[in-house]
This record gives sequence, structure tokens and C-alpha cells, in this order.
Amino acid sequence: MTVRLPLCADASRAAGEDPIGTAPHWQEVTVLELDIPVWAQLRNVEAWTPEQLTLFEELREKVEASGAGFGLLMSAPQESRGPLRVRHYTLGAGGYARRDYVSDFPQSEWARGLRDTLLEPRNLAHWQAQSVPNGPDFHVCTHGTVDASCGKYGVPVFAALQKEGLRAWRTGHFGGHRFAATAVELPTGVLWAHLSPELALKVARREVSPGEVRLHLRGFAGLPPMAQVVDRELLLRYGWDWLTAHRWAAVEGEEVTLHHVWHAEQGLTRARVVARDKLSIPASSHAPELKDFTQYAVEF
Repeated sequence: MTVRLPLCADASRAAGEDPIGTAPHWQEVTVLELDIPVWAQLRNVEAWTPEQLTLFEELREKVEASGAGFGLLMSAPQESRGPLRVRHYTLGAGGYARRDYVSDFPQSEWARGLRDTLLEPRNLAHWQAQSVPNGPDFHVCTHGTVDASCGKYGVPVFAALQKEGLRAWRTGHFGGHRFAATAVELPTGVLWAHLSPELALKVARREVSPGEVRLHLRGFAGLPPMAQVVDRELLLRYGWDWLTAHRWAAVEGEEVTLHHVWHAEQGLTRARVVARDKLSIPASSHAPELKDFTQYAVEF
């Protein structure tokens, strides 16, 4: 008899998990526009060519040398079977600056997109630059083959955003499927948790206050995890306009110093981020093992 495991996203919600501090820390993000069948090719490490294996080894070395992480998102293009397109975001003031490029390469050459944006940007001179639209992009994880939570909860959120004319992308797994429906909002760099179609629309239109969505904020990817916890408190204090501030942080153990430049004024916030308790939750909908996840509190 097949035992059906509970969805990890349901377990997270039932436990009242606070997702803050779970956003990855990215200095830059490359979005590869790939048809959904190509997602499996990129994730199949055993089938990678020697060149592709070398690429990821060089990327690992870059991260180790600089401490700067990078995001890799796979998003289904608006029209399938097109050439390889990339959207490249680099961290700066008020989030991430976006550049769009299209190539003459087929999508199977996805490794070129990563090399040319993340390792050898001079090669982008051989790509065709595209105009960048105004407004946000919501990259919603719909990757149900990685975790059933993202298929069940992510697809309706993507559909609702798209139906209302908001720019949304069906996106492959980027971590945190227990927070489905989870999304990366760019260029702000904010990651979201446990979105419903209705809530996603309100968030996209800023029809709710930050305080109302406090427990749906995974954090700002431009900061390390402990600084994300402090940053949320400042977002609650100052409102959505806080996301336009240039923020960076120094973290030493529990001590966080968050610097900012906002409306041409410099400032800093010092706080202590402490472990409050731990929740035991399945990390996956496809395995019964429980994992401990720390919950944090801020002391100013």
C-alpha cells in the first residue's frame, strides 16, 4: 500500500513557521528563459557535458573566493521553442538592476547564458541587448516534479498574476518548497512564502501593508540571512518605500549592523538576532524525515 505523505508546505503552515531569514543571499541573478522540458536537462547533473561540469566548478570557485552568491532561475518563456534568452540582475541601490539579452543559440546552450553573465560578461557584446520593461517580475515556483507543494500551490498563484496582467513567470525550483507558493520578486529582491492567489495579487499591487504580510516574507536576497531578519523590522517600521533603500550589512555572530542609504541620507541600525525556538517540519513532500528549522527574534 502506498503511503501518502503530507505536503511540506501544509506542515509549515500548520506549524505557524515564520519564514524570515530563509531567502538565499545573492549578489547577482541570472534568469534563463527555458521551455519547461529543458528544466530537467539542466537539473540532470549526470548528463552534463565536460564543459558544463567545468562551468559549475568555476562558479563554485567564484563564490568561495568572493563570498558572493548568485541566483539561477529557470523561467518558461512567453513563447516556446525560441532562442536562448537571459535576464541578468546585479545588486545595487534599491534592489537589483536588470539587463536583458537574446542570442542566436538554442536553449540547449543554456550554459553559455551562465558563463557570459556570471563569469565572462565581456561575451555579452555578442548578444543582442533588449529593452527592459518597467515594473516588477514575479518568479513563482511551479516545479511540481521537484516537490508536489509547488505544483499544487504555485500554479494557481502564477495563473492569477498572469490573468490580471501582472508580469509572472513559471519558474523552476529555487529552494524552500515548504513555503509554497513561494516567489522571487525582482527587481526588489524580496522572496515570498505561502502565497495564495488572492494574497499574491494584493502583494503585487501593494494593497496590503508590510505588517499584514509579515509572516509571508522570506527576506531580501541582497542581505545575509541574519540581516534579513533585521531588515524586515525596518520594512515594517518604514513601509514599502524602504525597499528603495540601498542596504548592506555586517554580521558577527548574533550581532547585526545594517547600513543604508535612503533618500540621500546615510544611516545604520544595530540589532541582535537570537534563536527563539525550533520547529520540526518535513523539508520535502516526498520524504518523511523531519528537519529542525530555527525561528528568530530581533532585539534592538
